[in-house]
Amino acid sequence: MSHRVKIIKMPTIELTGNDLHFEVKKDSEKIGELLISKGNIEWWPRGNKRYKKRLTWTQFQYHMEQWGRKIKY
Repeated sequence: MSHRVKIIKMPTIELTGNDLHFEVKKDSEKIGELLISKGNIEWWPRGNKRYKKRLTWTQFQYHMEQWGRKIKY
């Protein structure tokens, strides 16, 4: 069960009008797309042509602090 995201390293950039768009795969099968923009983060599940899930950065921060797993850096 491996997940695949195609960007290895990216320099610091400031987002303007265009989203960063990632295709996420698990075992070579697309499971969805992740869109990152200046105002929010969105998850578009595979096979869903109409609806995506959206969180503001404040909501994302809250969810990560509440449910994200702690990893020693």
